Formats: sequence, structure tokens, C-alpha cells
Amino acid sequence: MPHPFSPEDFPINEDIVLQPTKVFYLKGCIHFKTTAKILDLSGRVRQPFNGDFSHAFLDEAEQAARKAEDSPAYEIKSSGNMMRTLKTLTDGRSGEKVCDLNITFVSFDSSRVRFPAGSSHSRHEVELCPVEGSSDASRHEAFVKNSIPYFWDMTRGRVGILYKCLNQKRVEVARVAGYGFDKDAVIVLNGNEVDDVVAISTCIILLNGRDAMDA
Repeated sequence: MPHPFSPEDFPINEDIVLQPTKVFYLKGCIHFKTTAKILDLSGRVRQPFNGDFSHAFLDEAEQAARKAEDSPAYEIKSSGNMMRTLKTLTDGRSGEKVCDLNITFVSFDSSRVRFPAGSSHSRHEVELCPVEGSSDASRHEAFVKNSIPYFWDMTRGRVGILYKCLNQKRVEVARVAGYGFDKDAVIVLNGNEVDDVVAISTCIILLNGRDAMDA
């Protein structure tokens, strides 16, 4: 079912630009069948992020990811069937479950991120649904966290933007770009406005797409 919220109801706040506080490299997280890694590169990329991904920023992120590959912040594994797949995100150090990504490949269904009881990342399940009226609903989806609407807009090719609705306007709180022969991605986010696991997990759902039969 489409989400009742529409980005058209929330104009973009052009006065606020994305100020990333965290950088993550999503290693092998696109169309993967077994295990992928999420590497925290925060503080390790010297190139400035000036509103969009430069080649220099992405190249330095990839170099930093090589050095961090043996100590991922999170790991993610897959299982499932032809209609739905389950990806489990675990802490890279402790191995404890962080959340489950229950991803649908059916156009009329929704995907969900489920968190263990007492999770510091979210007190409730996050349901990701296509935006009503979107010309490409599989690349434009919405979710609600703590009664606040968020919109992932991935209709711009290799770059996706996560908006948070604040004061009846959309504010950019994360941005992702594909990298590494369509298997990897780099995401930058404002950790003061969005939880990193919520941003990363919902991003991975959209990067894999409803037509990505990777179970």
C-alpha cells in the first residue's frame, strides 16, 4: 500500500544544507546474496563534503574503507525466498542483532525494519512504503519514525537523498551514492537529525530495490 504522506505536502527547505556528522561505506550491500559489511569512516575522510559527492571524496572514502574492512561497524546477512528476503544487521564487534530488514519484492507490499526490544536506535518498527502518486514508486519511498515523516528519494540515478520533515518542510539529513561497480555505496548523514542504523537500513532496502531478486 502507498504511504499516505506525500513529499508534495512538504516543500524543501532550501535554507538548510546537509551537514554530515557521519560517513559510512556500504561494502557489497547492493544486490548481495550472503554477507556484506558497513564500515564507519567518520573522521577518516579528509576531503570536505560540499553538498554533493565529488570524485575525490568518493575515492578517499574507498581507500579508507580498505583499511577499515577488517573492523566493520555492522555486518549484514541474507536469507529468504522469491517474494521476500530477510537481512539481519549485527554489531560488528559484539555480533549482537541490531535489526532485521524484512524486504519485499512485491510492488504493492511494504518492507519493514524490526528492532529488538529496548533498542537505542528505534522504539518501534519502521515500515517503508512507496510514495503515493510517484512516477517511480520503487525508488521513492516514505517511512515514519517517532511520528515524523521521512522520504527517501532515489529517482536521481546514482545519488539518493533522505529528507526529514521539520516544521512542515523537507530537510536533507542524509545522502547516498553508488560506488564500486554497482556493489558498494557511500552514505553521509547528520547524526543529530537521523539515527545511523535507521538511515542505513532503509537505504539498503531501496538500493536493493523491489525488483532485485537476490534471495
